[in-house]
Amino acid sequence: MKILITGANGFIGNPLCRRLAANHRVIGLDKTNAVSSENFVSTQADLTNFNSVDAICQEHTPDVVIHCAGIAHQKIGSTDLSTYMHVNSKATENLAKTAAENNPGMCFIFLSSISVYGEGRQGRRNVQTGQSRKNNNNSVGEDSDCHPSSDYALSKLDAERRLTALNDKGIIQNLIILRLAPVYDCEWSYNLDRRVTVPSNIAYIKYGSGQQEMSALARPNLVDFIEYLVHGLKHNQRIDIFNVCDEKTYNFNQIIRTFKAFDAHHNQPVISLPLPIVWLTTRMAGILFFQKRKWFYSCYDKLSSNQVFDNKKMLSTGFEPKYSLQTIFCPANKKKS
Repeated sequence: MKILITGANGFIGNPLCRRLAANHRVIGLDKTNAVSSENFVSTQADLTNFNSVDAICQEHTPDVVIHCAGIAHQKIGSTDLSTYMHVNSKATENLAKTAAENNPGMCFIFLSSISVYGEGRQGRRNVQTGQSRKNNNNSVGEDSDCHPSSDYALSKLDAERRLTALNDKGIIQNLIILRLAPVYDCEWSYNLDRRVTVPSNIAYIKYGSGQQEMSALARPNLVDFIEYLVHGLKHNQRIDIFNVCDEKTYNFNQIIRTFKAFDAHHNQPVISLPLPIVWLTTRMAGILFFQKRKWFYSCYDKLSSNQVFDNKKMLSTGFEPKYSLQTIFCPANKKKS
């Protein structure tokens, strides 16, 4: 098959291109160029330049488009909502429409985020005791309502809705939306670091009891799952949404223990921070920066509540994730990276 992968030089797109180029012709689209090879064609383009995107789709008529590119979470205030919407939503819609116009049987795979659900969905932990008010197994499934709290999450959900509308109209005949848990690898673990370390990683920090559960996603599990989906594609008019996570969840204490066991910073101290202090800090920030109060409140939810997402639908496809936090950060894997 001819597979167009956007964000081809990125954290996810780069290993995905290398994997799929072993058996398919891959067209890698990115704002920066890369070296082409036998089954890999590097194409430099800006997704917000609709004319360039149209020309690329006309030239290559891809059978599959895997849309990895976009603006990720940025520091608060550094990117406004309109920019997120233009890049993450409108450009996504245009890419899907253009690819479908040039190959009506094209399958579009969109990398979304579990952040579209919002935070604090499984019951906030008591700020005094650190105990959960609900069952820890109360995970969020693909049919759950979405209440995004950040501009990034809003843009991802808007892109999903635009793509779903194209599918409803029959413009996209095969649409797969992957809602990714926080992605990590041994060479880049920021999505985990920010939950268990202080700035500059000078110490680990335990919020409350440290028993808060979270879903996370090892990068090789994601690459494996996308490859699994591509090889099993059936061309019929449908839409599938998957929460994509590692097989098991992790609590903050497990993450700290894993980092201390396998990381270069194993001697760094662990600081305990009571949840009421975190709650008070985020509420004060919400008062000072009123327009961003929802985002600050969501930060507290991420640190105080379980962020667990149901991956049964992903597992029901027959896919078996091979990697976990422990295997990714073991010394052998760190040496390979």
